[in-house]
Amino acid sequence: MNRSRSRGLIYRCPVCGAEVGVVASRMGSFVPRCCDRDMTPERRRLTFFVCPVCGAEIAVLGQGAGQFVPRCCDVDMLFEAA
Repeated sequence: MNRSRSRGLIYRCPVCGAEVGVVASRMGSFVPRCCDRDMTPERRRLTFFVCPVCGAEIAVLGQGAGQFVPRCCDVDMLFEAA
């Protein structure tokens, strides 16, 4: 899988429903397993934000109904595409 395209993917266990998200892409073949089964990729993806001051990053699994505006270093964090 293309490394840049794997960042932000969410995988779900078909047995117990556990979820994991890819927050950083590296070399290798990532094949997550849970409950002795391969986890399946979801259609939804993580949303990333980065601090323009210090470079801190966060990954959001799901946003609620309100307006989510994360802050770091006393400034709004910037949306960053996966």
